[in-house]
Amino acid sequence: MTNNTFEEKLKLLEMTVRKLEENDLSLDESKKLYKEGIKLSKECKILLNKTELEITDLKKELEELDFSE
Repeated sequence: MTNNTFEEKLKLLEMTVRKLEENDLSLDESKKLYKEGIKLSKECKILLNKTELEITDLKKELEELDFSE
């Protein structure tokens, strides 16, 4: 996985999709961009899942706190 932030990966994915939609690419170029898009998509999903787990853990910690003291 690259060291880019989620936002950077998403921007790269959007650029990749735009290039693929231009329809003036060779088959090899299209295949290469498609593979890159899949890779970026997976990396974004991993980061989103990780963040979701962190938020869930934080919510659980908050629920466990006893504010009645």
